[in-house]
Amino acid sequence: MTVLYISQDGITDHIGQSQIAPYVLGLAARGYDIHLLSAEKDGREALVADYQARFASVGVRWTAISYHKPLIGTLRDLASMARAARRICRAERITLVHCRSHPTMPVGIAVKHWTGARLLFDFRDFWADTGIARGRFVPVFRGLKRLERRFVLAADHVNCLTERAVTHLRRQYVGTAEAPTFSVVPCCADFDLFRLPLNVGPIRSELGIAHDATVLLYLGSIGVEYLLDSMMTLFVQLRELRPNAIFLFVVNNAADTVYAAATAAGLPREAIRVTGAARSRVPALIGASDLSVAFIRADLSKIGCSPTKVGETLACGVPVVANAGVGDLDTLLSPTVNGSLVLTDFAPATMCAGLGQVLARPLSSAEIRSSALALSLDSGIDAYAAIYETLDVRGA
Repeated sequence: MTVLYISQDGITDHIGQSQIAPYVLGLAARGYDIHLLSAEKDGREALVADYQARFASVGVRWTAISYHKPLIGTLRDLASMARAARRICRAERITLVHCRSHPTMPVGIAVKHWTGARLLFDFRDFWADTGIARGRFVPVFRGLKRLERRFVLAADHVNCLTERAVTHLRRQYVGTAEAPTFSVVPCCADFDLFRLPLNVGPIRSELGIAHDATVLLYLGSIGVEYLLDSMMTLFVQLRELRPNAIFLFVVNNAADTVYAAATAAGLPREAIRVTGAARSRVPALIGASDLSVAFIRADLSKIGCSPTKVGETLACGVPVVANAGVGDLDTLLSPTVNGSLVLTDFAPATMCAGLGQVLARPLSSAEIRSSALALSLDSGIDAYAAIYETLDVRGA
């Protein structure tokens, strides 16, 4: 089978490096013939060259169009992708089109019409609902939400990040004999890259963190969805239990916002560390931490959310404190399973009690890592390979 994999997210973006390229490379190494179509940002020539070499080594053909900013830019991207997909379909016999997230589905539906290929809708998050919740371009996202039913029913198979998302989509959209099949593949982590730390001393020294300090980690972006004020409240409670605690932010944006939130919470600036990091350096920064926090706004837009940071953090043997109502985290995280915890609310007393459980470390770092093997990249590649096999027209 020949797979046309379409993503508006760029391979050189963080999400592309962590959640697209590893799967494409892994599936190609297992013998799948893949043509990748993505939208790439300017100024990343070195990374593009690196990935071109990696893809070529396993036979992946890569067509990249130029990325343009929303909103009109997104329409330009889709038009460019449609033209590129048409050329690819004329040159190759595409038997499966794999669409990553909502924006690429119009192109994928067109490819299915042109070629008769099977269509895999990799649903990812509730993209339209997230856009509505953010409050930007709301009429556009409402329009896209109205197309969601068509996207789901046009697919031969829908893959989601969470069981909650599958339940919701089936309830909302499915009621015909022509309904697609469903599967769940959560965001996975490269366990070869994200490993148990060997020596945290050098990285702590570099960051000016004492060897005996308790380090709380936040990994990811800063934005309204990530409840920065609640994270600061958690850190206030941690400082009550461990006065020498440090809050380490590994982010690539909004350092000033972090310091302002700390000041508003009455926290001293010297208790905060903010650093950016290339992907290769992130595991060492995780390993220098004692626990991590993943607070995300819980609403309809997040029932399909599977935070990549959770798998990466657990792979490094570091427990996670999260909040209820986000994807499948309520069932995934547990003190007895992976030394982690889901908070039922953001009351300081609830946070303090939860921190006490996590800091007790009922499981070792090695046990935490072992408990998360279902979130490993190899498991994810196995799952996608199984989906591809069910959609292989040769066996139809």
